[in-house]
Amino acid sequence: MRRFSSALVVTLAALLGGCASTCCGSCSSPDAQAVVEAIAKANPDCTRLTVHCTPAGAAGPIACASTAPAKKGKPSDPEDVKAMATGQTVVLEEGDALDVTVPIRAKDGKFLSACGVTLKTAGMSRDQVVAKATSIAKDVEAKIGDCCTEGACCADGACCAK
Repeated sequence: MRRFSSALVVTLAALLGGCASTCCGSCSSPDAQAVVEAIAKANPDCTRLTVHCTPAGAAGPIACASTAPAKKGKPSDPEDVKAMATGQTVVLEEGDALDVTVPIRAKDGKFLSACGVTLKTAGMSRDQVVAKATSIAKDVEAKIGDCCTEGACCADGACCAK
């Protein structure tokens, strides 16, 4: 019996350990953090780019990928939560920039994630900045696929496909 129990413990440990690295370590699509960094780099007027999602069992959404290291893994700001709750784009002024939070992909009528895009406003109207930020958010959404959009965000901020 003791041998059976030891074998069971070893098997469970291997299975759970495999799940942790498979489920929370990476996506079947590109890593959300790499996507965020690449898209921000391609858009020099983007001062911050963040993807928000809600980990299973969490109290609320967190920043699961961001060009601002201090934001990653931290609770989402009220405007990010509002975009996810209402499905509406939220725009805030931040000095010489606009912070535009765009809800990402609905599932069963609920938005499970959002993309916050902060852009410099120099030379653009408010409508132009919002349109560009929305385009950037849609680019992020297209590149991360199901990563962070199907409730597949882990407590440590890593995103993964279910």
